[in-house]
Order: sequence, then C-alpha cells, then structure tokens
Amino acid sequence: MSIEVITSVVSAAVAVVGVPAVYVQARAARLSAVAAGRAQLEHARRTSQHAACVEVLAAADELKRACDISGGAASWLGMIYEDQADEDESVRARAAERREEAERRQDEAWEHAFEVYERLLKAVARLELEGPDRLIPSASRLADMGDLLQLPGKSPTFDEDEPVWVTEDEQRPFAWVTSQFKTARSEFVQGTRTYFNSI
Repeated sequence: MSIEVITSVVSAAVAVVGVPAVYVQARAARLSAVAAGRAQLEHARRTSQHAACVEVLAAADELKRACDISGGAASWLGMIYEDQADEDESVRARAAERREEAERRQDEAWEHAFEVYERLLKAVARLELEGPDRLIPSASRLADMGDLLQLPGKSPTFDEDEPVWVTEDEQRPFAWVTSQFKTARSEFVQGTRTYFNSI
C-alpha cells in the first residue's frame, strides 16, 4: 500500500471519528455556558429581591420611629398652654414663642413621617416588580398600617383611645393599628427568611 493511500485512509478515519467528537465537545461547552448564565441570572435576581426586601423593612422601621416622633411632637403641642390673659407682656411673648416652636417641630416631624411613608410605598412597589410574590401581601399590609400610623402626628388633639377608621366601613382603636403594623412586620421578616434560606 502506498503512502498516499495510507494517508488518505488515516485522514478519512480522523474525519469520521474527529468531527463528531468536536461536535460533542462544542455542544457540552454550549450547555455548560447556558447553565452558568442561568445560574448567574438566578443569583442576580435573588440579590435584587433581597435588596428590595431590605428596602421595605428599613423604610417600615424608619416610618415607625418617625411616626412616634411625630405623634410625640403633636402631643407636646397639645399640652402647651399659651397664657393670653397674663398681664405681663414678656410672659405672653415667651408663651407664644414656645407655641410657635412646638408648631414648627410638629409640622417638620409630620412631614418627615410622610416622606418616609412615601419611601415605604416605593419600596413595596419595587418588591411587587422584583418579587417574590409571597412577600407582597405582608409588605402591602405594612404600607396600609403605615398610612394609619401617621394619624397621631397630624393633630395635637388626637386621642389614641378613640376608634379610627381602618377601612371605609370599619373603626378600630389606634392600639389595633400599631398591633397590626407589628404583626405585618413580623410576617414579612419571617417570610423573607424562609424564602432566602430555602435554596
């Protein structure tokens, strides 16, 4: 057998065996790249969801603190006694200054609480986009109760013992609002832990 014939037979054998091997390797490499891309996408999605959950929780906690400060400022304003009948003009002037300062603080505290409430609404909206779906109800409940939490800061005459409208048809004591906010927060935290720890 001539060298040319042997070379052509070897070349044909390499072609027959080599082409499928290269194809199999290319296919395996492509499948591996697809799997790696999916894993990276899943990791990015969970990271984004985690950030959305943290944002909701941070805004909810800040709202609770802001509402406490706002309610305290309004309550203090309600306790200030401005003695208009005092004969001493300096006493009346100091009383008026104290009242103006208390009004300013009450306005600032209520505005801050409202700004934080707006942040909570935006955080809940982001969570609705990012998911996971199972955390949206407790986050929305946090926002609903957060809206009602602002009530004591709106008026110096707010009475926490009086019922407040929690829906168009239902009134509850304000203590119920704070209890529901706390419950929604706990449910949100527990749901978040369960979701992110179940891999």
